[in-house]
Amino acid sequence: MTLERRRYERVDAPEGQIVRVELRHRVQLMDISLSGALLACETSVPVGVRGRLRAGLASEAFTADLQVRRLHPSSATAHRNGLGALFLSMDDTSRRSLEQFLRRASEQA
Repeated sequence: MTLERRRYERVDAPEGQIVRVELRHRVQLMDISLSGALLACETSVPVGVRGRLRAGLASEAFTADLQVRRLHPSSATAHRNGLGALFLSMDDTSRRSLEQFLRRASEQA
């Protein structure tokens, strides 16, 4: 007989219940557009995973929900995995920050 260490009885979760596990990963922003970004990450992230990107674009705050759409081997380095991500949503402030950042970058090119 084994000693039970739980304080409460285990209960099966209802069918269809969604559980979310939040993990933080440091990424390098390789490229960005209005629709998505190319990222490099030390952690292997599977296609389909959703996440949130938080960054500073020219000292402006930027936050967007995204989904990894493809692995990008040409942007991978020795210790980083390349990820192509699509922006799913962002607030108006982040959209304006991104548009301003891209406009400045195109003027300098």
